[in-house]
Amino acid sequence: LPPSAFPLLCLCCLLMAGGRKPAPQDVPPPEDTVLSGVTLRLLVVSDAALAKAAEQARGEWNAQTGSELLVEQIGEEELAAAKVLEADAVICPSHLLGPLAQRELIVPVPDKLTKDTEQGWSDIFELVRLCDVVWGQSTQAVPFGSPVLVCYYRADLLEKLGRRPPETWTEYQELAQLLADRKNLGEAAPPDNQPWHGTIEPLADGWAGLVLLARAAPYAKHPSNYSTLGDIDTMEPLVDGPPFVRALGELVAAARLGPSKTKRLQYDPAAVRKAFWRGDCGLALSWPSCTAALPDGVESSAIRAGLAELPGTAEVYNRDEKSWQTRGESDDRRVPLLGMAGRIGVVSRTSAQPEVAFQLLRWMSQDLAGGQFSAASPATTLFRRSQVKMARAWVEPQLASTTAAQYADGLEQPFRRQQWLFGLRLPGRAEYLAALDEAVHQAVSGEKSPADVLRTAAGRWREITRKLGPKRQQAAYLNSLGLEP
Repeated sequence: LPPSAFPLLCLCCLLMAGGRKPAPQDVPPPEDTVLSGVTLRLLVVSDAALAKAAEQARGEWNAQTGSELLVEQIGEEELAAAKVLEADAVICPSHLLGPLAQRELIVPVPDKLTKDTEQGWSDIFELVRLCDVVWGQSTQAVPFGSPVLVCYYRADLLEKLGRRPPETWTEYQELAQLLADRKNLGEAAPPDNQPWHGTIEPLADGWAGLVLLARAAPYAKHPSNYSTLGDIDTMEPLVDGPPFVRALGELVAAARLGPSKTKRLQYDPAAVRKAFWRGDCGLALSWPSCTAALPDGVESSAIRAGLAELPGTAEVYNRDEKSWQTRGESDDRRVPLLGMAGRIGVVSRTSAQPEVAFQLLRWMSQDLAGGQFSAASPATTLFRRSQVKMARAWVEPQLASTTAAQYADGLEQPFRRQQWLFGLRLPGRAEYLAALDEAVHQAVSGEKSPADVLRTAAGRWREITRKLGPKRQQAAYLNSLGLEP
């Protein structure tokens, strides 16, 4: 494997894995294709906004190529039940890459698309093109943007308090506590009859477990330990280990500075964004989206917001030595969680025109409206360097232009980190995450300790793995990490 193919960590892990062979490229590089008279069927999975954008683009594609594009919508459950993909191309949630690849329903992206400099592949952020759309050692999808959580903060209040955005989760907690007390805000404090919280995080069903993983990532990702969520050799779950217990304890402490017990588990990322712009909190975890509507009765200029990369940690857990270690001054403290949301495009193994289907996906990903096609979806963000100058197309209108530009400029940073964690893209993902959701909810509600609830969650993970087949799940886990079984 050439060193340029993966970041340093991936290369080291491939060597540790004993030189597994790369997956076969079973679709030959596409030749120049005449598109006139070709009919393509595109499925858009569980994303009405993106399906609408694809339908609006259909006429432009047909006019430019002389071919006929048909756009249809299906749900994620319907896709999971399908024996074959009755379409040429599919745009779907990024976490479905693994299940689709494991079931051999899709074909790899041709080398002509990924290696030809004129195709714009090198314009894609590094971890997106080298990891997010890769399964095993084969590029299997075309990216349409995968957001990472960021920290929203009230820039006006931090300025008043003489504070900077948090660099570590410890600083985040201290800042949330400081902001939670209205007395510290003086005249800048919201009225007594208005809800006010130090921070709000997305802890609703489907998100609580992912927030835990995002918080635990820098604690769990030691450079010497490749197994993070599970042991790559035994598939024994590791989510009840010290990094996750510590992260959950901190999550619980932050949740107490948020909404009441009856409400704090109801927020998804969109609801968190809305609460922040309503002026309900000083900090928030979400990501920008041009689909975010301004809350009724709120002036867009009333809040001066800032956006910062998610905090990191000064310590990391070494699983081999069973001990905590302090990071060096030059060590990277941040580890992004990839795959929280996002959209990808894949080509069906049954397509009679795979080359044309890849041309369609490349056009939608790169050329259509300057690469802004996927901005219509609340589950995406910008993912190309060329999109940075078009930041306003990707963020909510109430975000100041300078802040939007700073967000776009800084977004490439998490996608260049030497370490990262995936938010699960295995078969059974929903079941695994539901177990973590329940653990987070029980801990936040004070029913049980973080250690107890994660022990129970780990037991459920074992059951899920046994039900789906340990060997099958191990193969998927290795592939999700960029390795071949």
